[in-house]
Amino acid sequence: MRVFPLLAVAVLFFGCGARSGRVKPEAPESTVAVPDDAELRRVQTRAKYLFDAERAAIFATDLLLIQDALDRSRMEWFFTVPREDGWYSLFGTLDDAGTFTPAYAFKAPRDDAEQMAPLPLHELPGDFSPVARAVKTSMLATVEAFERGAINPVVFVEEDGDLTVYVLQGTRDPMRFYLGGDIRFRYSPDGRTQREAVRLHQSVFAISLEPGPEGELYQGSAHSHVLFGGPLETELATLMLYPELGALTVIHAASRIAYFLTPDGAIRVLSEAPERQRMLKPDGTFGPLDMEEEAAPPPPSGQVDL
Repeated sequence: MRVFPLLAVAVLFFGCGARSGRVKPEAPESTVAVPDDAELRRVQTRAKYLFDAERAAIFATDLLLIQDALDRSRMEWFFTVPREDGWYSLFGTLDDAGTFTPAYAFKAPRDDAEQMAPLPLHELPGDFSPVARAVKTSMLATVEAFERGAINPVVFVEEDGDLTVYVLQGTRDPMRFYLGGDIRFRYSPDGRTQREAVRLHQSVFAISLEPGPEGELYQGSAHSHVLFGGPLETELATLMLYPELGALTVIHAASRIAYFLTPDGAIRVLSEAPERQRMLKPDGTFGPLDMEEEAAPPPPSGQVDL
């Protein structure tokens, strides 16, 4: 298994703050909070949601692109959002008053995104303008922050009705992936008031799986963009979406703990302290650390981006 070690370089120490509502993180701290079992479960659960939502969006986009007489001028904004009866993927425009006008709609069962199918607009369950407002604001802010336009929004509806929007970097090249460059936003239920904007990584960086000049295969790289003391839902979801990346090891320079992520959704916690070592299994339960020899992360090697 190829391993992608994601490491914080020793000369850089980033804190886990940045929860102020500004896109730029606050000044780094010399210590980081170590995620407990509840936080690791939250990361895994949310990563699975991001994975499901992204798959639904991918199937909807594939269907959109084969529509007859596709009018691209009417699909300025796009998003996929769940309702009780399924996933809804919409493409449309948002006017200056914040009213969303859908041009194309698709629907799939919550438990089977592959069954995505075109949906007549008159069958949409209500107004999606609040979601569209939150998505537009989030996408514009992310483009401004990272200066890259190929991005994907993922919407999560919180229990209190607030809208959480993750903006992830996208790719159209099956051999080239973009990690980092993600921001998590939170809005009021009407999508007009931004409550939070948390920059999850310092920068965007590309990972190419193309063989090197001598035919060598991708073996991993180290990057100094880590801002938090443990794994994030966007990291695990990206790995689940693109299992060809092999695996992902997250380490913060201020911590002596490594988190080894695999495409099945498992999180292995590696530490010099035996009592801290454990494994969050794909089913959401904890167990003893199970580290297959071929899956063990190698020493850091390859490029380092500062």
